[in-house]
Amino acid sequence: MSISIEPLREREPLRAYIDEHWRRGHVLARDERMTEFTYATPWVDRTVFPAGYSVLGAYDEDDHLVGFLGSIATPYPRPRSYWLALWHVLPDLKGGGLGGKLLRRMQEIAVEADGWIGTFGAGPEALPVYFARGYLARAVRRWVMDAEVPTEPPPTVPPNPSPREIEPPADWLEYRYDRHPIFTYERHAGGIFRTEENDWGRVTHAAWLPRDSSDLTLEVYEREHAVAKAAGRPYVLDAWSIGAPGPRWQLAPRDLPSVFHPPEPRGNTIFTVGFPFLPDRVQKGDCDQDRPN
Repeated sequence: MSISIEPLREREPLRAYIDEHWRRGHVLARDERMTEFTYATPWVDRTVFPAGYSVLGAYDEDDHLVGFLGSIATPYPRPRSYWLALWHVLPDLKGGGLGGKLLRRMQEIAVEADGWIGTFGAGPEALPVYFARGYLARAVRRWVMDAEVPTEPPPTVPPNPSPREIEPPADWLEYRYDRHPIFTYERHAGGIFRTEENDWGRVTHAAWLPRDSSDLTLEVYEREHAVAKAAGRPYVLDAWSIGAPGPRWQLAPRDLPSVFHPPEPRGNTIFTVGFPFLPDRVQKGDCDQDRPN
């Protein structure tokens, strides 16, 4: 079978593919607003992706979509960056190298633009695929704030930012958090948060924490914890981070849900991978689950 790898030709077949082959009812299949928000950001280079989605498709001889690799085009940690988001080939084609070819082509696109490519949320089974292509990787852990613990965080390896890494610019933060089609965020210069009520209790997700955010984070924690306590509900403020985000943060307990719709403990360690370097901090995504996407 002859298979071509090229920029996605049309948008609608991708949503149908995700619904049929990735997961029925996935938010990127059922909600066109989220699909557009994810794959059609203002930073998509239409000279590379003419359909306007930063997605590579694999097409068979009958022009059927048989696999894809999606990415979120962003202006950080390099001005031209690709955060990988969903990667799939049909089951009968797995093991034949098609997934690796999709990744290699997306990596070539990033390199040709002097850019960056990577993801937060890789599982351990995927690491050999990335390592074989020169990516770096590091564990990302889930942390919870507790105002009662000592102010000093547990010992962790200090951040080691690359000199080529740039901070998320203001227009990206405005797009990512102020224009989100589903969620409403509390955005400050000292941090970005989203609080929700769910079947477990009251939860605040720290979506973005600058390096000096301890005072604001404690303020958010105390305010939202008081609301939960008055209602007789449990409360947690969590964040995904390579090291402790700051004072009063502790590693999340194993039995604490890591997703909340429905509440389920799916683990508190994932991996970040990147090429040609690793960003030193996590910006958490909100898609159909409460962990990096």
